[in-house]
Amino acid sequence: MAKAKSQKKSKESKTPKYSFKIKKPDFKNIYSSKTFKILGIVFGAIVIFILVDLSVQYLNNGYSVAVVNGTRISMNKYHERLESSYGTTIAKQLIDEQLINLEAKKAEVTVSDEEIDERLNSIIESVGGQEAYAQALVANNITEEQLIDQITLDELARKIIEPTLEYTEDDIKAFFEQYSSVIYPNESAALEEGEKLDYELYKDDVKDVFIQQEVENAKYTWLESLTTEYKIQDNSASKPKYGVLSATINIVRSLVDEANSNTEVETETTE
Repeated sequence: MAKAKSQKKSKESKTPKYSFKIKKPDFKNIYSSKTFKILGIVFGAIVIFILVDLSVQYLNNGYSVAVVNGTRISMNKYHERLESSYGTTIAKQLIDEQLINLEAKKAEVTVSDEEIDERLNSIIESVGGQEAYAQALVANNITEEQLIDQITLDELARKIIEPTLEYTEDDIKAFFEQYSSVIYPNESAALEEGEKLDYELYKDDVKDVFIQQEVENAKYTWLESLTTEYKIQDNSASKPKYGVLSATINIVRSLVDEANSNTEVETETTE
């Protein structure tokens, strides 16, 4: 028994024991080595080259309207050409839109989401469905948000101008007789020679078209009349003028006008 234990102990004592030591890398020597410095310089040069290339791309894409054989046509030149050709027209449109918004606010006229959706759905239906509508937006270079803004402005103007229109049933009927083939081309094409569309069947729809047309006809005169009521500085047509405290005076004047407008509304409500 003792001999067996002695043999076992002897066997265990003969088993070699191993120990491992992980040597930490000498980063100080690595960083100071010539190879590392060369790699650092090469890597830095590549990064700088990429940044320069991206900068050139940014200049070409962000500040150029086009690049011809590597030559940039600057965005400033593009804007100058646009401004000289269409600047006054676009400025007039923006001024008119602001006038409509101001008049709508004064008259407390608003457009609901339901009214916008109704107009939008009518447009989608008229162009032949959702797919055709999406293609029409692309073809006209307009987004749905911009279209909704235009619908809102049109509705505001209609609500303000429509109550001022004067017309009779005969006016609507004469309009129908003159433009029925344009408003209802398919129905008109199906008629026999000499036959006419029945006004009574279409008069409600025709009235809406007639009013819309009359509103558009009256809008120009209405907007022109507003230019005498509001102080408008059109910098696209002439150079801006500077005066002492002009900005402060304009702000105070706007506040006074708004206060007077609110007072008039409260007085009318009380009466």
